[in-house]
Amino acid sequence: MEAVMVVEVLSGHHRVRARHRFAAAGEVACCTVGRSVACDVVLDDPYVAAVHARITVDAEGHVTVTDLESVNGIEVGGLRRHGGEPAELDGGGVFRVGRSRLRVRTAREAVAPERADRSERWSRGAERNALAAGVVVSIAVTAFQVWTTTTQPRELSTALVTTLLALLGLAGLWIALWALASRVAFGESRWLRHATIVALAYAASTVMGGFLSVVNGSLGLHLPSAVEPVLFGITVAVALSAHLVNASPMRARFALALGVTIPAVIIAAVMWTQARGQNRSPSYVADRDHVVPPALVMRRGVSLERFTTEVTDLRPRADAKRAFVEREDPSPDDEDETD
Repeated sequence: MEAVMVVEVLSGHHRVRARHRFAAAGEVACCTVGRSVACDVVLDDPYVAAVHARITVDAEGHVTVTDLESVNGIEVGGLRRHGGEPAELDGGGVFRVGRSRLRVRTAREAVAPERADRSERWSRGAERNALAAGVVVSIAVTAFQVWTTTTQPRELSTALVTTLLALLGLAGLWIALWALASRVAFGESRWLRHATIVALAYAASTVMGGFLSVVNGSLGLHLPSAVEPVLFGITVAVALSAHLVNASPMRARFALALGVTIPAVIIAAVMWTQARGQNRSPSYVADRDHVVPPALVMRRGVSLERFTTEVTDLRPRADAKRAFVEREDPSPDDEDETD
């Protein structure tokens, strides 16, 4: 039976930098590792001797590594070995010479099943179409938001250009960071895919936010203020999970868990801080209804009696908040009087 092995030189991120295959017609195949051109595997590492180690594999696939009287020796399983005593490699087949990490693969290795190629479902043409659609929707919704929030008509063009340039700069920086991460992890930037994710996520969040505001104002639903941040968090979680899947070697489940956890923690902290500040502010009055054109109003507001009751109740609520704040954080004058 032919003895065969493949020696892989790994980088710091465990990516294969070089791969060498050795085979022998007999029962044993071997190769040498070092900096000398006389070695079978040549390493550009100043901490490696000219002829540093010998790797041997038999027909059964058992691999041993022998240090050839080098200064730094070899590291197998976290233990440094010196001298001519052979060291048998474990199932991973990884050992270290100098500051270089090598991995030995043999015919005994269990090869993972072939992955199904689903790239045709999301081709570059589909990515371009999705990117174009996301950009068009994003620009349209942003222009509508700027138009409805700008009080001076003469400032509309300036506000629109400034907003679009700011969004373009932030999106470009975000895409560049994820493209760099993809380049480090997979050797390709995948900038088109990251740009598509950003465009679709922003378009979805702006459309949902605008639709929610119009529906809330038109129907008078008085939805809680937490609804909009939660929907925004869901969109960010989906986008972040997609970025992580395409920019890191982590599994989809772990990427999804991380993508959901990070926005959830941040949004929860922001909402808690905002709610705490509102509860401690005597002048804060909750108003969850956005102004919409009269033609869109399908359900009128509260009755006059209820409105009068709520307005009358504002003063006692403000006094209660003020008293609570004074008890929690007394003013310096009150502290002096107490002393």
